Formats: sequence, C-alpha cells, structure tokens
Amino acid sequence: MATISFANDIQPLFTQFRGQMLWRLDLTSYDQVKANAQLIYNRITDPNDPMPAAPFPPLTKDQQNAFKAWMDGGMLP
Repeated sequence: MATISFANDIQPLFTQFRGQMLWRLDLTSYDQVKANAQLIYNRITDPNDPMPAAPFPPLTKDQQNAFKAWMDGGMLP
C-alpha cells in the first residue's frame, strides 16, 4: 500500500469543506486535523450524523479508509 500523506491525500479530501467548517477548525491545516483526527474520523464514519453535513455528500468508504490509514500510518504531513 502506498504511503498516505496529509498534503497529497487528506487535505484534498477536505479542501471543499474548508469554508463551511472554518468556524470550528481548518480542515486544510495539518496541525488542526492531526490534533482532531480521532474526532474527525468518528464524524466521517458516523452513519447517523455524518460529516460533511448536507448539502455535501458523505465521504465514500474509500475516502474514510484513506483517512484511517493516514491515522494508522503515523499521520505524515
């Protein structure tokens, strides 16, 4: 499996939601996403209250798995 990094794989997933979420945290900021990774993962995988919220579609299972792999791989920048 290829190495997953924030800059190449995770930040692009969240760029489209930055404006909507900026009041809470900057999803394009490595430091903020790293510090809140477990909370973010719990939200993107919660079928009852998914993030991103409407009108955006939930992240796909592949995108969720990529985020988890990034976490498990040491959250590379």
